Amino acid sequence: MQIKISTEPLDILSPECLMLGFFSDERPPRGPCGLADWRLNGLVSRLLAAGWIHGALHENVMIETGGRMPPPWLILHGLGPLHELSYDRLHRAGAHLARTAMGIRCGDLALDIPAVPRTDLDITRMTEALVRGFFDTALSGAPDAEKSLCPCIWTEESFFQKALLGLHRYKLSVRDRIPVDILIKRNHHPMI
Repeated sequence: MQIKISTEPLDILSPECLMLGFFSDERPPRGPCGLADWRLNGLVSRLLAAGWIHGALHENVMIETGGRMPPPWLILHGLGPLHELSYDRLHRAGAHLARTAMGIRCGDLALDIPAVPRTDLDITRMTEALVRGFFDTALSGAPDAEKSLCPCIWTEESFFQKALLGLHRYKLSVRDRIPVDILIKRNHHPMI
């Protein structure tokens, strides 16, 4: 099984599907979802303002990017209020995103670690919880998921080491059941 981790700018990252968390109490959206909103000319903000999407827990919204971002598809995953974000909620979000990815048959996908750095939660544990939820569900739901799913965890360069540690903790916890390879793609050219 392969897991990628990348610090490439979201403007360059090009999976088939980009899955980003968003919150019911953040208007306008912030973080990677805010960048996607900007790239899509405020589409996410307009959908929120019109009441068509809410950021409710496990609400999924699939948006065609129309070439405004490298991935052709953006999936926004609702996480409820930001102050209620927890490791358990991230684990459940990972599980929900795995079911979504398998349901739309998208193996080439990227996930963000939602709310970094806007929460007091530990980034290492956040990453581990999200990945564990994703793979616990994917591997129990489809025997070939190990080969068909290759998620990329996206993080900013400043949080790379902590996110990578979370992936290594997951890898160690499943080493007796399944081999995990972690592929690294870093952006060494910070924006000026």
